[in-house]
Amino acid sequence: MAAVDTIIQHVAVVVTVFAGVYNISLLILGIVFARCAEGSLRAQLRSAHGRPVELPADWSVFVLVPCLNEERVIGNTLHCLLDGQPGVRIIVVDDGSDDATARIVRAEYGDRVTLVRRTPPAARQGKGAALNAGLGAVRERAKEEGLDPGQVLVCVLDADGRMTPGAVSRVTLLFEEPTVGGAQLAVRIRGRHRWALRLQDFEFWALSALTQFGRIATGTVSMGGNGQFSRLSALDSVGTYPWSDSLTEDLDLGISLAARGWTVTSTTGAFVSQQGLTNPRRLLRQRTRWHHGHMSAITRLPELWARPSVGVLGRMELTGYLLVPYLITLPSSVLQQYLILNALSGDGTGMLHLVPGPSWLNVVVWQFLAFTGCLVSALLYWRRTDDLPAWKAVCCFPAVMVSVYLSFAASWCALWQIVTRRTHWTKTERAVETPVTNGAPAAP
Repeated sequence: MAAVDTIIQHVAVVVTVFAGVYNISLLILGIVFARCAEGSLRAQLRSAHGRPVELPADWSVFVLVPCLNEERVIGNTLHCLLDGQPGVRIIVVDDGSDDATARIVRAEYGDRVTLVRRTPPAARQGKGAALNAGLGAVRERAKEEGLDPGQVLVCVLDADGRMTPGAVSRVTLLFEEPTVGGAQLAVRIRGRHRWALRLQDFEFWALSALTQFGRIATGTVSMGGNGQFSRLSALDSVGTYPWSDSLTEDLDLGISLAARGWTVTSTTGAFVSQQGLTNPRRLLRQRTRWHHGHMSAITRLPELWARPSVGVLGRMELTGYLLVPYLITLPSSVLQQYLILNALSGDGTGMLHLVPGPSWLNVVVWQFLAFTGCLVSALLYWRRTDDLPAWKAVCCFPAVMVSVYLSFAASWCALWQIVTRRTHWTKTERAVETPVTNGAPAAP
């Protein structure tokens, strides 16, 4: 038992040091960046009420919208794109839908949208394959029109995604720097009046967004599947099929761009919103897929360290990011239960002593640290949003602690899938939305 206690104590030291050096430093950098860029953590919300802005004359932007049975949301997405992002060219990739997706695109949007239809057996081979098919149409169009690949941007927008008005024009400003190969927008979750969706918005809009802003300093912002922008020449440098068959093809693309010396960045001048999930089983399945892709991407580390074009800071940051599931999430899930069991046992055996004194005092200290971390996170979220009073943010922070267990469960499910070599991909289902009309906000 003493040997187990010693191992657990060493694990606690590793988790604490790694989280402090990596996570907290990025969070602080992100807070500083957001305040310097916008004047406050909440100011980014102003972009939701902005006006559509025309694209700069020397830029061409193609928006890829991959679809698999998206009849519930595709109409709103295309309406908001056409209404809020003037000048973009939209390519809908129908990946073998058997609902009314293609009919809606053709009947309601006609020549304003290019429809690329994929049929079995090529269809339904994953989001990466669908995006590569759409990219083929972009390359063909760019070649026909004689466009400079360095002045062409490819945006990936999920079928439920809505960017803030003029977001595309603002993102093009980032690519004026020739070393920038990719950019990722911060994400919000719609329907935040429901607590399940509020907690998901907390995850995306507070901790994820701020740490992403922190990663701007190393040029290694993680690419997401929604609101993702890439320079066409950067995609060409990755290869004919830049999106992989990974369960997280977006993360893989970001690593590929970094490995080739491209900078991946973000902005506080725009964001994208999407649906969340209220069904616990579907939410766990989605997060398991994300953890699976993240944990599998650790095999890319040798490639990153073999390429000097990444830069030392970039390699260190990406290494830390890829190690998070193994050095924080999985160990913390065991450590948390260990501490609870020790507290319940009452004898203090194996207790991790942070301060001199009895076991009960150390239990209080450990729980105080956990509660303080969640409370600070809740207050940061309150400072980032304008639709939740401070007292509600404080009251909901215990629920944030409970939601951490979702991440624990997803990480272990993902590990099991990796060990058993299960790579089945299940699409996230959409909820029915009220049709968006002219003048409606694109990203509430």
